[in-house]
Amino acid sequence: MKKIPIFHLLTGAFLLGIWSCSSAPRTVNPYYEMPPDHVLKGERDLFARALQQQKSNKMESSIDLWKRFLANNPRSFRGYNNLGMAHYSNDQLSEALSAFETGLALEPLDPKIKENLKRTLRFQVTLLRENKDYDSAIEFLKRISELSVEPEREKVALEIETLEDKIFEQVKRSNTLEDYEAFIVRYPNSPRNSDEARRIIASMKPQQAPVVDIPSMKESVSPPVMEAEPFVPESMETPKSSMPGTVISEDTIEIVAEPKEEKLMEEEFPELEPPMEPEPALIEGPKTVAKEMKKEMTEKTEVKPEMEEPSSPKKVAAAKPVKKVKITTKTTPLRVRADPSTKAQIVAQIPTKAIVPMFQETGQWYQVEYQPGKKGWISKKYSKLVN
Repeated sequence: MKKIPIFHLLTGAFLLGIWSCSSAPRTVNPYYEMPPDHVLKGERDLFARALQQQKSNKMESSIDLWKRFLANNPRSFRGYNNLGMAHYSNDQLSEALSAFETGLALEPLDPKIKENLKRTLRFQVTLLRENKDYDSAIEFLKRISELSVEPEREKVALEIETLEDKIFEQVKRSNTLEDYEAFIVRYPNSPRNSDEARRIIASMKPQQAPVVDIPSMKESVSPPVMEAEPFVPESMETPKSSMPGTVISEDTIEIVAEPKEEKLMEEEFPELEPPMEPEPALIEGPKTVAKEMKKEMTEKTEVKPEMEEPSSPKKVAAAKPVKKVKITTKTTPLRVRADPSTKAQIVAQIPTKAIVPMFQETGQWYQVEYQPGKKGWISKKYSKLVN
């Protein structure tokens, strides 16, 4: 039987101890204990006092001290991280998210700020799910996915799909065309749900098509009736073959009617010089008809400019005034995307309570001008139209 050397036993025990220490879970301190190196001594004392108040659970005092420190050191990501943790401990999630986002913008690769931001977002998602505000919860989950790496990102994607299923169940209970179209705009690539919503929209739209076509049929029938009205006075005894297509002038009627008038006068009253009173009515009948036709034609020509007058202001009218949209987020700036989709690229951020021009709206999105000559899309949920 071989004897194991004592040296080998000691080496194995040492390696086992190292492995057990490395596998034990480590608690990461969410605070920054030390201030930046370049700050003055007074600022270092202020940093230490704020941290001490925070560890003593005096959050209101700590928040005031951190704000004083950041007023003198606006680019200190450590100060923003500790301020965010103070707001988080004081159940002020919106203020905490704003502080963490600012700190991460100053130091994008800092792991401590990123983890604190993800923890706060998770807590916000939990509250929103309890209140059944699934749309807002999905927005925060998408932000968590942007901050995560691939193993965790896949889990977040499954959570988003679960919430999309719950939203689609609400849409199916309402069963309206507007809700289905709004779902497609917000979640165009939702697995199974988007395809089913498109099929339902396609089945709903043909039922509403005949209602839209009825006014156009009435409009196509009405113009021939209006054109036939000026030709009502064609009740003369003249044969249809002798009536030309153009309008008959007063002189041509007189040339044809005057020989008939002379024959009537000579045959019926050869001895009487003045004609009887009924005869002029017969003779002037065609003239009066022609005059009435002429008056109608002149009235028609006079009515046309009057009918066209209301249309002139439409041509001269200026373009519609640009509407404006006000950002209604509490503290965090509203993200601007390149397309009306939550998966589109973020191109800018608009501060809260800012008012920007709005050009068009699509579903739950507004197209706004966030910089001169640059346009993007923002969510209607965190903005509203203003006069």
